[in-house]
Amino acid sequence: MVGGASSVALRPEGLLRPVVEVSLPSARLRAVPIAFDALVREHGEAVRAFALRLCKTPVDADDLAQDCMERALRRFDTLTPGTNARAWLLTILHNAFIDRCRRRTIDKLAHDIDGVPLPAPEPSEPPAWASVTAEQLAAAVARLDDEFRAGYRLHGDGRSYQEMAATLGIPVNTVGTRLSRARSKLRALLEAALVAQEGSP
Repeated sequence: MVGGASSVALRPEGLLRPVVEVSLPSARLRAVPIAFDALVREHGEAVRAFALRLCKTPVDADDLAQDCMERALRRFDTLTPGTNARAWLLTILHNAFIDRCRRRTIDKLAHDIDGVPLPAPEPSEPPAWASVTAEQLAAAVARLDDEFRAGYRLHGDGRSYQEMAATLGIPVNTVGTRLSRARSKLRALLEAALVAQEGSP
């Protein structure tokens, strides 16, 4: 006995291949073995037959029935005396079967996805902005209106919005709007310069 728990070993004849070994608190251990053994002996063949219908093969059916009995033993205290014990066991068996099917489906999907060859990504053309030179950028900035050029340069120098607002004499919430408009105007100037560059011989 370790930490107040013991091991129950049951092997009803004709049902389970290995011994069912489940650790239970010692307080429950006194009542469980005899009652559970009687339950398994009474309904074991029905459990095995249902497992065989679900699994189709004797080996898988034995494994499923074993899993069912292990779960039932762990939850034996939830079975209300006088209720339909066979239905309780078959419900546990069916849930165990569904769990196995889900695990197999997930494993198969993971395996299928891992085995799918992915095509190499198509090489993408560099964006038009990559060809903008420092001289073109400086020329475009110089063409901005004074209010936009000043704000853009201050932001480029790493100034905070508060510092920019104080320098420009505008509210802080206006700084972001002015920067956004400056970028839009700058983009239009650069796009025009790129088009002109492509059209020149």
